[in-house]
Amino acid sequence: MKTSTKIALLFLTGIEILVALLLFNLMGGASMGAKAAVLVAVVLISLALDAAVLHGNSASVVSDAKKLKDADDYIRAFNAWLNEDTPFENYIKLAIRQLESLKRKQKALRAVLDDSKDSPFLTTANEVDQYVLANSKRILNRVMIYDQGDPTKFNMHATYLEAILGENAHVLSDFENLILEISQIGDNATAASTPCLTELTKALQSVRSGEDAWEQQNQHVDPPQQMMMQ
Repeated sequence: MKTSTKIALLFLTGIEILVALLLFNLMGGASMGAKAAVLVAVVLISLALDAAVLHGNSASVVSDAKKLKDADDYIRAFNAWLNEDTPFENYIKLAIRQLESLKRKQKALRAVLDDSKDSPFLTTANEVDQYVLANSKRILNRVMIYDQGDPTKFNMHATYLEAILGENAHVLSDFENLILEISQIGDNATAASTPCLTELTKALQSVRSGEDAWEQQNQHVDPPQQMMMQ
């Protein structure tokens, strides 16, 4: 947890204590024992709520792979990691921007297609979505498994993150070009009339092939890290 987060939490706790003291004084003629009981109860409840909120928004909790289903889930998980002491802050911020870009592009495509559910381009859009989300999972895994007590491996992790983010950027760029082509052609757009669809398909195949090659080059990674990369 970052120092700024700890300070904010302590500040909030201080405010809660002041509120409890105010209530204590407002109780007027109540017995000292009753006042003390109310004061203790209010403080304990406040601290319990603070702990629950902190735990519910902790990076380890929101990064649970079983609960990450869409771009918004991954954005929330990445934002939680920005509150942690991590050397990968810039990579995480870039991953968030890419996910936000993905959401905008998906929305734009559906607007161009007039919310048609039968368009063949939606299949490609879903593939792009799944690919970027899968890469987001890989990024989270690398951020989680990095041991700050062993900084000698930072460059290895950073290189991996740069490669994954580069793949996302390539696919998102081709996806944007596809959307532009569809918008220019209009409602009669077909796979045959949109060469960018071929380019996007090639890009997805290319990065997947590169991913396989990357995994082969990293067979020396310890088993727990290798499992996290899948």
